[in-house]
Amino acid sequence: MPRVPVSDQDKQKSYYKYYLRPMAEPPAERMAAIGERPGDARDALRIQDRNRLFEPGDLPGRFGWWRFEDGTAMIANRTLFPNVTGEMFDWWFAWHPIDRLRYAIWDPEDHFDVYLEDKAHTLDFSLTVRERHWGSVHHIWEDIGLGSVDLLRLDFKRPSELGYDESKMDTEFCNALVCANGRTLGSSERPDMPVVMTHFLRPTAGGSELRSCFWFGWQIEDGEPVKKIPDGFSIPKEPPIELLKHNVVEYTNLAAILPYLYMEEKDNWI
Repeated sequence: MPRVPVSDQDKQKSYYKYYLRPMAEPPAERMAAIGERPGDARDALRIQDRNRLFEPGDLPGRFGWWRFEDGTAMIANRTLFPNVTGEMFDWWFAWHPIDRLRYAIWDPEDHFDVYLEDKAHTLDFSLTVRERHWGSVHHIWEDIGLGSVDLLRLDFKRPSELGYDESKMDTEFCNALVCANGRTLGSSERPDMPVVMTHFLRPTAGGSELRSCFWFGWQIEDGEPVKKIPDGFSIPKEPPIELLKHNVVEYTNLAAILPYLYMEEKDNWI
């Protein structure tokens, strides 16, 4: 696969070697399990039940894609992150949008560019790393497999703003929670696609486990989910299928590089 373009200036950066590194192979059985037909909606974690992510033990709907009777849809993925802590995961979401090469090394074949609306907030060292990605807005250009490079807007929020119970963070149930109201900015051929994104990290023996959930057709306003697609409209199957494939690929690679990247670059912000 060809890689996204980089500049001669990019090639001088200390983390350019991660762009050159072969991407970690996504689990073949996981990719093969992504079928053309949705799973049984009774097995899915609906957006109204998102705080169930804090529950001990395993939950149904760990992996797959689903469509619901109201026309909305969701995907879920599960990724093991050996030797990764919550601090590392929060650091990544504050660190990577500062520079497009940082975004590219996450998935050198599909991540073209990122623009951070308020870089000064992310570089405010009076805040914790977690606070520095809360409230940030990322504009990203990536190819998730829909035949074009798509523009997405991700409006990252403090978890409580999206209705999550922050009292259960930094416990045995959760060591990081990254969430956003997102929107794929469409065209005359493809309408905008609202989506709520959640990456829920839980400590495990030897590292962490990531549960990623994307709820299509929704935004969260004043802590409550609001359906943002018209009645009678159904999310096409292609965006959930292709985003799930993309999510498996990008997070498999991030899990492989993050411990090393954090060790080498955690104080390199500019």
